[in-house]
Parts: sequence; C-alpha cells; structure tokens
Amino acid sequence: MLGIKKPISTANVSFVWPKKDGTIKIFHFAKEAIVAICALSVFSVAGVVTCGSLLYNAYQEQMELDNYRAQYGVYTEKLQKLMADNEKMQKELAQVAALEKAVRTKLAKDGDGVPRGEIDKESQRLDNEGKGSGNSTADKLDILAVQEEITAKRIAYKKENLYNMLNELSNVGDGTFGWPLDGGEISSFYGYRADPFGSGGGDFHPGLDIAQSYGSPVKAACAGTVEQSGWNGGYGRYIRIDHGNGTETAYGHMSALVVEPGQKVTKGQVIGFVGSSGASTGPHLHFEVLKGGNTDNPLAYVNPK
Repeated sequence: MLGIKKPISTANVSFVWPKKDGTIKIFHFAKEAIVAICALSVFSVAGVVTCGSLLYNAYQEQMELDNYRAQYGVYTEKLQKLMADNEKMQKELAQVAALEKAVRTKLAKDGDGVPRGEIDKESQRLDNEGKGSGNSTADKLDILAVQEEITAKRIAYKKENLYNMLNELSNVGDGTFGWPLDGGEISSFYGYRADPFGSGGGDFHPGLDIAQSYGSPVKAACAGTVEQSGWNGGYGRYIRIDHGNGTETAYGHMSALVVEPGQKVTKGQVIGFVGSSGASTGPHLHFEVLKGGNTDNPLAYVNPK
C-alpha cells in the first residue's frame, strides 16, 4: 500500500498592510528570506562603517602628508637661504682675509709692522669656532645659523683690523694727491677681488671704491685739466683729469657732474657728487690713478682721511 506523503510546510512570516479603501493586503515572507534580509542589512551597515573608517583614515593621512609637505617646504626654503647667505659670507671672509694678508705683507716689506692686538686675537679665536658637523638634516639649520653669526663677527673684526692697518699704510702714500671725498670708507681695494655682483668669479679692480652717502661732493685730487666728463659705460657718470707728466686721475659712478671737458680745476675743487650710476652695487666713488695710461694703486699717492 502506497504511503501518502504530507506536503512540506514552509514557515512564513506574514505582514498586514492596511490600504486606503479599507481593505488589507497581506505579505508573506519565508523566514529564510527574513534572515537573509537581516544579514544583508547587517553586512551593509558594517560595510558602510568600514568604508567610512577607511575614508576617514585616508583623509587623516592626506592631512598629515599635506602638513609634512608644508613643513618640508618651509624647512627647504630656510635651509637654502641659510646656505646661500653662508656661502656669500664665506666668499666675503675669504676676500677680507686675502686683503689682510696682502696688507700685512706690504707693511712688513716697508718696515711698518703692525701689532695684532686684542682685536686680532679675538678674530683668530673666532676663526677656530664653528668647526663641526651635524649628520641630521635638522641639525643643518642650527649649524648654518651659528656659522653665519660667527662668520659675520669674523668679518667685522677683520675689517676693523684692516682699517687700523690702513692708517699705518697711509704713511706710505707720498701725498701727491688729496683724498677725493670728505671721509668715506674703502669698500674695495686696488687689485684682484671677488666679483661684487656674486657670480663666484673675480676680476682685477683698477682703483679704490670709497663708500660714502649719496650726493656727497667729489673733489679733484689735484689741479689739472678735465679730459673727459660724461657717461662712460660701466663707470657711469665719469670724469678724468690730466695732471701733466702722464699722470691722470679718474672718478666714476657719480650722480651728477659739474665740470666740462677742457675746464681747468684746482686741488679740492668740487667736480661732481657721489652716486651709483653704471655698474654699481650702491652709492660710492670709484677713484683711479693712471701713470702713462696704466692704472696704479691710489694708496701709493693719497692718504686716506
């Protein structure tokens, strides 16, 4: 006798939904479907939370990266400036040191020895400072800043030495010419020098550069006849005076000229005014002495005042 199979019952979950017309609609869902929907909802929420967390972490990392880049940019800019300043000061120090050596050699040759004194001892002490190295990039900023401060002091001390020695060296001048300005300081000497425009090279400087305030009167170093008065290339506003016997003086970078070619001038007569015309880095007078058409060291003929 054949057995009668009972239909497999499926458990359902019913939901009643009232309609506007007063009737109702019944929805039947299998429990398995409800479980699947709930599981899918849980996984969806978990996915959203996970994605949100990942996005937040990515945002935080991007913010940290942007902040690092900004700090690195500031650090790099500061480091480059310090390195450029340090290199410039090192060149200036080398130029001053070479000039110091040349002045000492000249004084020793002439028998006018100058004692080093306390200032020079301090300069030598500073020469031995700042010698060290740092391995980390963070150390470089501090090291360069300290070196820059020390180098500035060394330059200041050495310049003071040179001006003190220059007073001694002024006795070498034979007084043929007067000082072409009232005061002023020698900012560049006769002879080889580093390029004042910072190219890293050097050139032969055929005269003295005397720093003085813009508009200060420039005086004829000796009586003579004005050969040239006008613009002369890199010299800017320029005057050359013939003093006879193949001797001439020249004056450059002036702001204004008050004498004409062919005019007779007396020693100490105002011929123009200090400026920065032509190839110049600031207000000063370029002063030359020429013998037979060739330049000579003006300090052999004038006494700095």
